Amino acid sequence: MLQMNHNRLYRDVAHALVAALCALLTISIANASVWPLVIDIGGRDARFAHGFHDPETDVDAAIRFRWSDGDSTVALPRPPALTPSSLILRLPNGRPTDAPLPHVTLTTDGRELVSFTPPDYRPRIYRLILPPDEHLDWALRIGMISDAISTPTDTRALGIVVDTVILAPLRTPVILPSLWVALCALFIGGLGYTQPRVLGLAWRSALAVSLGLSALIALIIVLRPLETLPFLQRFAFILAAGCTGGLLLHLFIPLTNERDQSAPRLSGAHIPTLLATAWWMLPLAQGLISNDGAPLIFPPRPVIWIGAGTIVMLLIVHLVMHQRPRDHVYAAVLIVLSLGAFAHLMYSISFAYTRQAPDFWILFRGAREWTRGGSMYDIEAVLTNHFGHVFKVPPFYGMLFVPFVTMDGLTVLLGHRIMNTLLIVATALIWLRMWRIPFVSLSAAGLLIVFNFRPLADTLAYGQIDLVLLFLLTLALWALRSGRDTAAGALVALGTLFKIYPILLLAFFVVKGHWRALIGFVVGMAVCNSIAVAVIGWDEHLTYLTRVLPNIGGTTSWVENQTISGFLARLTDSPRSATIYQNEMVRLLGTFLSAVVSLAVCMLALRPTSRDSTGYALQYSMFLLLMVLASPAAWMHYETLLVVPFGALVLHLHERSVSLPYATLLALSFALIAYGNQWSFYDGTIHGILTIAGVSYKFYGMLLLGGVLAFEALREPAPALLPHLARLIARSGQ
Repeated sequence: MLQMNHNRLYRDVAHALVAALCALLTISIANASVWPLVIDIGGRDARFAHGFHDPETDVDAAIRFRWSDGDSTVALPRPPALTPSSLILRLPNGRPTDAPLPHVTLTTDGRELVSFTPPDYRPRIYRLILPPDEHLDWALRIGMISDAISTPTDTRALGIVVDTVILAPLRTPVILPSLWVALCALFIGGLGYTQPRVLGLAWRSALAVSLGLSALIALIIVLRPLETLPFLQRFAFILAAGCTGGLLLHLFIPLTNERDQSAPRLSGAHIPTLLATAWWMLPLAQGLISNDGAPLIFPPRPVIWIGAGTIVMLLIVHLVMHQRPRDHVYAAVLIVLSLGAFAHLMYSISFAYTRQAPDFWILFRGAREWTRGGSMYDIEAVLTNHFGHVFKVPPFYGMLFVPFVTMDGLTVLLGHRIMNTLLIVATALIWLRMWRIPFVSLSAAGLLIVFNFRPLADTLAYGQIDLVLLFLLTLALWALRSGRDTAAGALVALGTLFKIYPILLLAFFVVKGHWRALIGFVVGMAVCNSIAVAVIGWDEHLTYLTRVLPNIGGTTSWVENQTISGFLARLTDSPRSATIYQNEMVRLLGTFLSAVVSLAVCMLALRPTSRDSTGYALQYSMFLLLMVLASPAAWMHYETLLVVPFGALVLHLHERSVSLPYATLLALSFALIAYGNQWSFYDGTIHGILTIAGVSYKFYGMLLLGGVLAFEALREPAPALLPHLARLIARSGQ
């Protein structure tokens, strides 16, 4: 057996080397095809221009440029190895004629290259030959040192004006990649093979993944070299974090290999451990990326301390319990990870209490304006951009703030946050009670890991209502499981009066034939709205129905909008834009895809399940995911509701044997959704295609979650109203 393991290890090492060499070849060919590189200083140059003033535009010359501050640097992707390169600088002279001409010194990687003084004030192009030189760095750093001036109208330190920088290797028979590109390619190939292997894929599949990833990166380099070459190392960082998580799983979770199964399997009882391990890999990746020129996204210090404490406790567990039964060790690991999750949840909640809660103040001020004789709704603001700070919820919601508008707003906010914090606890207790889980048990510890969910804290931070919705919709699920359909419908009606999207659960009621739930919804809406009309009056309701509700549709490309429509909008518009998206064709495509997904969810929910089964809870959960994914616009705190599908999946898989790759997809989905928010991997700077793709990471997590939910739903028996499809499925399983 030991010899067999050694042979397998040697074979994997050989395959990893093959994958690394293939990646080196593929990425080297792509790298050789992109030269020369032209850097437009003043354009999208945040990765390249350092120590410069803000971009400016010369309207007459139709160029954008930057002033240096007298000691500035342009970082260029490192040129091919062993090859001299040509450096071309376009320096429009922006100094007034009564100012002295600048004396300029150019350096490469800290060594002086040339010094000169321009002969006159005209724009000039300078061409220099750079000898081959290798440093273990992604960039060739061109220093631009000059004396600086200031003018009576501009007190900045003004050195020289830089417009364009071009780097081109001189002609050689073979263009070899720089040492940095070569190392990154080797790591991408090797880690790209290792990660899927440690996560249970067969060697052929792992090799295919590595080759496919290398080919994809090479293609992006060819298409967008300036947006990819400066960030090549980040692919390796992400793969390294994934490999670390995969190796930890082999320590934390017992894996088995069945003869008829190619991938290792684990008991579903260990899914929470897998979720927690994947969660901690994201701050690891965040820390690695932040050290690559993105210091603003470094993990918060408390997260680092909590992570370090969790690691120390895990080491103690393995040292103290190494002779204990393995089941005891795995249980101790789960308890330690749940304590780490609890500590992080407490930190997140305490941090949320320090935030300004902008959404709370919108509601509070709207209600206060009504008590002063005005209207809750600013129609002009709604029509201009309803994605801004504008009151746009039903009057019933605003009515709940009316009794408190004479009190100090900060006191009301504190009470609002305490109430929402208690609702987190209440929701967890309801979940335990609903599934008859003992309060002190490993299953309860696993639930604690699921509740380490950043959207919960963001709801508190913004002063939003999503924790109330989570509480109400969890109660609605409990009511449905208990056969109290009317109560479930009334709870959904109450939730709809806070946010419109719970109305999607009406489709679930129809698909499952819960007609009493529909009656409960109608009665609940009638009662709640009658109370609101009696308190607020009909005029505000008429304004909402005729002037607000019809004008709050559409989507936006804003980074926080992680819906299908939001993802498509970001492909053609900036993630920094929080205005209404205007491209009608893309908007219609988003609506169409959302409708297709909604129809698919309804079809999956047709499959018969027992009300008290976890399969029924998964079908219900699909509609909660739909509320976020298929809405035109849904901010990240809306994802608070996704605690329900993750909790249901943990219970659903608890007694089952699950393949490691499949469980890893679920864990990755959880990590992407549960960790961080829009600023965790994005500092507001758009570097190009990788930024556009990266800011949608929670959208990818929801797609993975939807895939897992769909797969589990397809395991249920086919509905009787589709006998032909049922026969096909039965026949394919024979």
